[in-house]
Amino acid sequence: MSWEVDNIEPLMRELRARGVSFEEYDLTELRTVDSIAEITGNYPSKGTGERGPWFRDSEGNRWEFGSRFGPDA
Repeated sequence: MSWEVDNIEPLMRELRARGVSFEEYDLTELRTVDSIAEITGNYPSKGTGERGPWFRDSEGNRWEFGSRFGPDA
């Protein structure tokens, strides 16, 4: 499940304060920096790409929220 938000950093701070841990990835095709990945080209009609973190709920389900970036964002 994914949500689009305007600014991810304040939401991440709020969720961390509530005990949420964000995932880190270091894969060839996906890397996070401070738990945030930048993915280019996935929403060409909305901007250059998306920035976002992933986290899991208590049942192990993966969740994500992101914000657009680029000149059209």
